[in-house]
Amino acid sequence: MKFASLKYNFSGNLGDQIQTLAAEQHLPKIDKKFDRDNLKNVKENEKYMLIMNGWFSHFPQNSFPPSEAIVPVFFGFHISDWYGEKGKNHFFKPQSISYFKKHEPIGCRDRKTAEMLREKGVNSFYSKCLTLTFPKRVKEPKNGKVLLVDAENIPLPKFLTKNALKITQSVPDYYEDELKTKMAKKLLSLYRNEAKLVITTRLHCALPCLAMGIPLLFFGNENDYRISIIKDLQVPIYKAPPKRKGFLKLRPIYNLYKNIFAFLYYRKIDWNPKSYDIEAEKKKLISQITEMVEKKINF
Repeated sequence: MKFASLKYNFSGNLGDQIQTLAAEQHLPKIDKKFDRDNLKNVKENEKYMLIMNGWFSHFPQNSFPPSEAIVPVFFGFHISDWYGEKGKNHFFKPQSISYFKKHEPIGCRDRKTAEMLREKGVNSFYSKCLTLTFPKRVKEPKNGKVLLVDAENIPLPKFLTKNALKITQSVPDYYEDELKTKMAKKLLSLYRNEAKLVITTRLHCALPCLAMGIPLLFFGNENDYRISIIKDLQVPIYKAPPKRKGFLKLRPIYNLYKNIFAFLYYRKIDWNPKSYDIEAEKKKLISQITEMVEKKINF
């Protein structure tokens, strides 16, 4: 059997490449990469084991069910409602449910995805995400930096922003996947080697940082099932200011509103958090994915 990982021809979010790098840790080698949004049309003469982790999908009809050339291992699988009920419901059509049942159990990144599949009679479980299995960093940086990762909308104390490094995980979606993978590797290296604190709104900045033992402040909507994994790890999800809309589109009014929001809400935040210990959770995830991969290899 050969082994494959996911690539992303239509994504401008380096979090996707970070998820692929996390999955590749748990395979013996990588012989090929297949586009997440075109798995249905893969044509190969040999079988390829593929860890089906991450967000599905920009084009569900081209992605799922995958080609017969793919031997799937479902771990960290997430069904998105980004495109509304029509996109999400593609994964609950009879053909899709039959495929899930053929390849049970289905490890899901969030509880909601697992529950939706169980309601359709699929054996699913809450696996969390493989980005939590990155190794813990060996030592903290001597002169570490505060990294603001896609946190430009968060009104932060001046002592944090004065010498902070601003970063984005967004890139043009037309970049080649190979380039985006190199960029993702550099980001992970930056987080590991230079961060004394990461402040972010990005799930796949937050989870790798938790895995690496980096102090973290995460901002988002705690009711969003896509990021509920953060809450389940006992990490606070702090509210982000509402986006500019209506009369708030006027910059002076919005800035005043945002400052008032910060004054009322952010006073209780510990701006100097300690790192979280998730090593026991990480060990469990590694054991689970290793067992699932070995079963498929020996099947």
